[in-house]
Amino acid sequence: MGWGICFALDANGRVYCADGCRWRATKAHYEDYPVWPSARQSVLDYFEGPGHSELDMIRDECPGTASALAEACDEHMGYALGQYDRLTDEEKTEFHNEHLSGLETTLKTLEEDKSNMYNRYIEARKAFKAYKAPTGVCKTRLEELKRAMEPLNLELNMEKCARDYDILKSEVIKVKKEIKLEKMFHL
Repeated sequence: MGWGICFALDANGRVYCADGCRWRATKAHYEDYPVWPSARQSVLDYFEGPGHSELDMIRDECPGTASALAEACDEHMGYALGQYDRLTDEEKTEFHNEHLSGLETTLKTLEEDKSNMYNRYIEARKAFKAYKAPTGVCKTRLEELKRAMEPLNLELNMEKCARDYDILKSEVIKVKKEIKLEKMFHL
């Protein structure tokens, strides 16, 4: 027996095998692939739920051959897409509302984190610009190294804050896009 197989959604909301066979939903699947994020989550839920044990078993029966697992994943894609279609309108609406609520909560948290990170960046930038190197003579090599490293550490901290802010900014954009797609939901 091997380790469990994992599935996830890529940046475009398409399901893929995160390990093992490196399978991805292909263009052949795109015609039927749902638009809104809650339906895409349903596809992932199938691969992580009902289809998972069978796909895991196939992977264990054919160790070292990713092609058997990829072929099985392709076959299961139809079942995954059908699972959402078989839901009643009420179930789809409930699933949609839950997913939209989760996205809005995530957006609120990300917006707060982004604002906090921007403030940290501003403080780090001020500290970097305000730094004045001491003019006294260093008494030890250790003191000399600390003086040389201090502006680099301040700049490094500023750049880390800028990077983290950019990451949060792109996450906010991504979640806003998903919310917009989810709001297009219709039965």
